[in-house]
Amino acid sequence: MKRAPTKRDANHVELTDLFEQLGCSVQDLSHAGVSGWPDVVVGCMGANHLVEFKNPETRYGRAGLNRNQREFAQRWRGGTLYAVSTGDEVIALVQNWRRPA
Repeated sequence: MKRAPTKRDANHVELTDLFEQLGCSVQDLSHAGVSGWPDVVVGCMGANHLVEFKNPETRYGRAGLNRNQREFAQRWRGGTLYAVSTGDEVIALVQNWRRPA
Protein backbone atom coordinates (compact mmCIF):
# COMPACT_ATOMS: atom_id res chain seq x y z
CA MET A 1 0.00 0.00 0.00
CA LYS A 2 1.41 3.37 -1.01
CA ARG A 3 1.34 6.30 1.36
CA ALA A 4 2.29 9.93 1.21
CA PRO A 5 5.93 10.66 2.09
CA THR A 6 6.36 11.35 5.78
CA LYS A 7 8.74 13.61 7.61
CA ARG A 8 11.80 12.12 9.21
CA ASP A 9 12.28 11.67 12.92
CA ALA A 10 14.31 14.48 14.49
CA ASN A 11 17.13 12.00 15.24
CA HIS A 12 17.19 10.49 11.71
CA VAL A 13 20.28 12.35 10.48
CA GLU A 14 22.17 11.84 13.75
CA LEU A 15 21.55 8.08 13.78
CA THR A 16 22.31 7.73 10.05
CA ASP A 17 25.59 9.61 10.52
CA LEU A 18 26.56 7.39 13.44
CA PHE A 19 25.98 4.19 11.43
CA GLU A 20 28.25 5.65 8.73
CA GLN A 21 30.92 6.70 11.28
CA LEU A 22 30.91 3.09 12.48
CA GLY A 23 31.78 1.94 8.95
CA CYS A 24 28.31 0.94 7.78
CA SER A 25 26.64 1.99 4.55
CA VAL A 26 23.16 3.47 4.85
CA GLN A 27 20.40 3.94 2.28
CA ASP A 28 17.48 6.16 3.29
CA LEU A 29 14.08 4.55 2.69
CA SER A 30 12.01 7.04 4.68
CA HIS A 31 10.40 8.49 1.57
CA ALA A 32 9.77 5.18 -0.22
CA GLY A 33 6.03 5.69 0.11
CA VAL A 34 5.35 2.13 1.29
CA SER A 35 3.25 1.77 4.42
CA GLY A 36 5.23 0.31 7.31
CA TRP A 37 8.52 0.26 5.39
CA PRO A 38 11.55 0.96 7.64
CA ASP A 39 13.49 4.22 7.61
CA VAL A 40 16.83 2.84 6.36
CA VAL A 41 18.66 -0.23 5.17
CA VAL A 42 22.10 -0.56 6.74
CA GLY A 43 24.92 -2.58 5.18
CA CYS A 44 27.30 -4.10 7.72
CA MET A 45 29.59 -7.11 7.56
CA GLY A 46 28.23 -8.19 4.16
CA ALA A 47 24.61 -8.20 5.31
CA ASN A 48 21.67 -5.83 4.85
CA HIS A 49 19.69 -4.82 7.94
CA LEU A 50 16.34 -3.01 7.98
CA VAL A 51 16.24 -0.32 10.66
CA GLU A 52 13.42 1.86 11.95
CA PHE A 53 14.32 5.04 13.84
CA LYS A 54 12.25 6.10 16.84
CA ASN A 55 12.60 9.47 18.51
CA PRO A 56 12.56 9.09 22.31
CA GLU A 57 11.71 12.78 22.65
CA THR A 58 8.16 12.27 21.32
CA ARG A 59 5.24 10.25 22.63
CA TYR A 60 4.85 8.69 19.17
CA GLY A 61 8.50 7.62 19.18
CA ARG A 62 8.38 6.22 22.70
CA ALA A 63 5.35 4.11 21.74
CA GLY A 64 7.52 1.83 19.58
CA LEU A 65 6.51 0.42 16.22
CA ASN A 66 3.12 1.56 14.96
CA ARG A 67 0.53 -0.85 13.54
CA ASN A 68 1.79 -0.60 9.94
CA GLN A 69 5.39 -1.18 11.04
CA ARG A 70 4.43 -4.19 13.18
CA GLU A 71 2.45 -5.68 10.28
CA PHE A 72 5.38 -5.12 7.93
CA ALA A 73 7.74 -6.87 10.36
CA GLN A 74 5.37 -9.84 10.65
CA ARG A 75 4.97 -10.19 6.85
CA TRP A 76 8.64 -9.64 5.98
CA ARG A 77 10.37 -12.90 4.97
CA GLY A 78 13.85 -11.39 5.12
CA GLY A 79 15.90 -10.47 8.16
CA THR A 80 14.82 -8.88 11.40
CA LEU A 81 13.47 -5.33 11.53
CA TYR A 82 15.50 -3.42 14.12
CA ALA A 83 14.29 -0.29 15.92
CA VAL A 84 16.75 2.18 17.44
CA SER A 85 16.23 5.44 19.30
CA THR A 86 19.65 6.51 20.53
CA GLY A 87 23.29 6.56 19.56
CA ASP A 88 24.03 4.00 22.27
CA GLU A 89 21.50 1.63 20.68
CA VAL A 90 23.14 2.11 17.26
CA ILE A 91 26.57 1.32 18.71
CA ALA A 92 25.27 -1.79 20.51
CA LEU A 93 23.48 -2.98 17.37
CA VAL A 94 26.57 -2.62 15.17
CA GLN A 95 28.72 -4.34 17.80
CA ASN A 96 26.21 -7.19 17.86
CA TRP A 97 26.25 -7.51 14.05
CA ARG A 98 30.06 -7.68 14.17
CA ARG A 99 30.23 -10.46 16.77
CA PRO A 100 31.47 -13.75 15.34
CA ALA A 101 28.73 -16.32 14.86
